[in-house]
Amino acid sequence: MPIFKIQNKTLTEIKSKTFSTERELQELVDENLEKIFGLKFIKREFGGQGLSIDTIAYDPETKSPVLIEYKKDTYQSVVDQGMAYLHWLLTHKGDYLVALQEKAGKQEVDWSQARVIFIAKSFNPHQVWASGFKNAPFELYRYDLCGDIFLLELVETPKSDVSITSVLKTKEAKKIANQVKTYSVEDHLKKANAPIKALFEKLRDKILSLDGRIQEKPVSWYIGYRIIYHNFCNVSVYKERLRIYTRQPKIEDPKKLFKKVPSKWGWGKTTIWYTDISNDENLDYILGIIKQAYQSAPDL
Repeated sequence: MPIFKIQNKTLTEIKSKTFSTERELQELVDENLEKIFGLKFIKREFGGQGLSIDTIAYDPETKSPVLIEYKKDTYQSVVDQGMAYLHWLLTHKGDYLVALQEKAGKQEVDWSQARVIFIAKSFNPHQVWASGFKNAPFELYRYDLCGDIFLLELVETPKSDVSITSVLKTKEAKKIANQVKTYSVEDHLKKANAPIKALFEKLRDKILSLDGRIQEKPVSWYIGYRIIYHNFCNVSVYKERLRIYTRQPKIEDPKKLFKKVPSKWGWGKTTIWYTDISNDENLDYILGIIKQAYQSAPDL
């Protein structure tokens, strides 16, 4: 999409360009990881035995390792490279833990939620398609540089029920699939009884109808809703209730249904609130609170 500068009612296109070096792209994103993705930067050039991961980071919300790879032009080998990096990480957990502790102190780590983020100017269609395989914990982001404007866009990958191990039939791929899991909404709904499933579907439809750009991102213990990077709402599914979390600095809650998540949980700088529901009695009221969080989302 072309970007134009407005000056005296005249539009002048701001030309798209690439970074001079991948290091320039890497340093810009690394220094703003918390602002962009809510991640803690740990270290650059991490690895060994001929393998070097551009950046390693830590997700304090899912308590998981995040590996980041940069390409100033087009990425050609997402799946193979991503699986190689995950395999190295899972066979060198101690190295990651040492680097994490040196940077952020002792932290809990959920290895099953490890993922790889690829950031590039563009991706070829094959890589976009392949990243949608089940158990492929990859996220693709396309960047653009227009003057002093930096754009970062999540690449939508077609989701498939076919496991990555049916394509990469290697021992390494099977080991990764056994340790790292990607989640679906259906995985969460298996925990719920029929009324709670119906309640979730009502809530889900209302959340997604707030904005066509809203993305649904299931992880191990919740289903997240976000515009781009930061979840403004999470829903945890239980057998007889839903627990709803909203991320917002302030909350207008006359009924006092929501409680504040303790800061000691370490879920980030923005305040998170939560409440439980087991029927639709307060559904519209709760949607109003969720809408507040959506309107104050940092990347809206």
